[in-house]
Amino acid sequence: MAQLRSSRVPLYLQAQQYLLQRIEDGTYAPGEQLPSEADLAAQLGISRPTLREALLHLEQEGLVVRKHGVGTFVSPSYERRLESGLERLESILEQAERQGLQLQFTDLHVGERPAEPELAEKLQLPPGTPLTRVERVILVKKKRVAYMLDLIPAAILGTGDLEEGFNGSALDLLRNKPDLAIALVMADIIACNADAVLADRLSMPEGQALLLLEELLYDEAGTPINFSRNYFRPEFFRFHVVRR
Repeated sequence: MAQLRSSRVPLYLQAQQYLLQRIEDGTYAPGEQLPSEADLAAQLGISRPTLREALLHLEQEGLVVRKHGVGTFVSPSYERRLESGLERLESILEQAERQGLQLQFTDLHVGERPAEPELAEKLQLPPGTPLTRVERVILVKKKRVAYMLDLIPAAILGTGDLEEGFNGSALDLLRNKPDLAIALVMADIIACNADAVLADRLSMPEGQALLLLEELLYDEAGTPINFSRNYFRPEFFRFHVVRR
């Protein structure tokens, strides 16, 4: 194993990236134990505290599991990670089907709420406009991997539209409406940590890293029709963008 090079990039970040690459290329398989801290630090030419900092970041991202007195292991769930290119307008269910994964959803809550000023501005609506709120948790093999929240003008999608046949995807519901043509989505990827509410919904430790995907969906007329906040456990999801 080559030692890390001297550069302006902090050594712990170099070590973190090196280990991530070894996980992604299969050198360290899901569930496999990594070499000891002493061996890894010696192989990389760094101190053990520096290595521990790199491992801590990988642990916070859900990519490794550290067992006190035993060692560090690649997360067993890494092999079930769902990868998505954000340049494609598709639902999470379509992404999963394309990659041979079976998703389920639970904790479905549907209701109506007035648009608060900040959200009303995003959706270009008067404050107080009725919105349909849809929240649910996505499961992979009975493990909670994502919490999804959609806020849609009730005039476009009412609570009654979700009573039967809802498969967990608000995007699919909107695309199936004959009088609606979806043009594009603006997406932001934000790193965050699970607060008490999200930790409870996703059955994970409070403070653990999450990926927040915020999306604003537009129709062909350029009118916003859906705002969503989707929180993903990073050991199960990876998003990328193709630039040309």
